[in-house]
Amino acid sequence: MGRRSTRTSGAALLSIGTIADTLRAISYRLIHEAGANGMTALEVVEASGRNRWGIQPRISELVSAKAIVDSGRTRANPSGRQAIVWVVPEHGPQGGAA
Repeated sequence: MGRRSTRTSGAALLSIGTIADTLRAISYRLIHEAGANGMTALEVVEASGRNRWGIQPRISELVSAKAIVDSGRTRANPSGRQAIVWVVPEHGPQGGAA
């Protein structure tokens, strides 16, 4: 199998890119607006009203891009498991220092 070069597969690829960009921007905005309180990934899902499987990878991408960082804190998810609280770097443990 593999990527097929059809008109529809190309359109699907572009659509995914657009959706991913939108979800990444929504995720970043929500975490940024949360300030020092930050948000867990599931809190972003809840606040955005979007699907977990669309948001979770966007959180990972924001971490890879260093747009958000681990605050050093956790909060319980509805399941009772602890989850990382994400913040923008200025609210992180290093206070935005590189």
